[in-house]
Amino acid sequence: MRVRVLPLLFGAALLLAGEDPFEAPPELQAFARQQTMAKEGVPAKVSALLKAFFSPPEEGGLGIAYDNAYTRTPKEVWRDRKANCLSLTALCVGACKSIGLPVRYGEPLRISRWRRVGATVRFERHVVAVVQCGTPGQELVADFLPEVRRVSLLIAPLEPTRVLALFHSNRAVELMAENRIEDALASAHQSIQVDPGLGVGWNILGVVQRAQGLDVEAEASFRKALAVDPKDGAPCGNLENLLRAQGRVEEAQGYRERGLEIRKRDPFFNAFLAEEALGDQQWDEAARRVKQAIKLLPMEPEFYWIQARVALAQGRTKDAIKSLEKARKWAQPEAQARFDSKLTLLRNIRPD
Repeated sequence: MRVRVLPLLFGAALLLAGEDPFEAPPELQAFARQQTMAKEGVPAKVSALLKAFFSPPEEGGLGIAYDNAYTRTPKEVWRDRKANCLSLTALCVGACKSIGLPVRYGEPLRISRWRRVGATVRFERHVVAVVQCGTPGQELVADFLPEVRRVSLLIAPLEPTRVLALFHSNRAVELMAENRIEDALASAHQSIQVDPGLGVGWNILGVVQRAQGLDVEAEASFRKALAVDPKDGAPCGNLENLLRAQGRVEEAQGYRERGLEIRKRDPFFNAFLAEEALGDQQWDEAARRVKQAIKLLPMEPEFYWIQARVALAQGRTKDAIKSLEKARKWAQPEAQARFDSKLTLLRNIRPD
């Protein structure tokens, strides 16, 4: 099975040429004014706005539900009442701008996630809205990622053009999943046209080209992705797969080693490798990888859940219980019940 490595910004109709996908629709602008007109000060206005996004319609809100399957524009979020983090952030930025609040995009550098979707491995990044409060050094962060526990946020600024390029690259990934290869190719080209310095766009273009059988063009795109972003491990994985399929084993191994070196400090990548090893019944490798993930990010509950499963696979019930207790400790309150039920089940099993 060929595995394609695709970066995706958390979590697909093509846009018309020249259309600004992030433009706030008139309905959203009016809604933002209505929800904040009685509030004084930036924090109060932002708080009212965010509450209104998620409050149910019967309470005057939009009732937006988190949906990472499709990257929507603010207009589509307004229509569907669904959004992933990029869509929600674009909605928030558009709403804030419509009421005169100074706002920008940002990327938390310590939040990411690797996951497999069919034959595709996705590296999912995160984006937030950052609102200036008027006092130097004081900012509010609007963060829309319910699946990841946020220990601390080290936020790098993102230019609007880069966010737009990421939007188009997301669309390309989603179109690939729908087997709409020509549309995916168009979206990938839009991404690199908006921001030629974004490695993600070049990498995804290479993935689409390879799906079309254009291996020469795909290799050039993967190499371009590495040239503009030498710290991105995704093109390394794609080059490794392409070169290995062509029998260029020595070159492929070189990119494998380079990719592993780049990503060895990524806790979520180590957790992904632990899941892979667990699925292949390589217990020692799984235990080593998840231990490294925990060392890099010790307060991520999902890592302890993986560790518990490895322990169970090895017949170490007591260790599995300890790991689950740590998972529960660091989980968000609404997720703790999930671990409670697993702990109850394990405690009823005779310990090893």
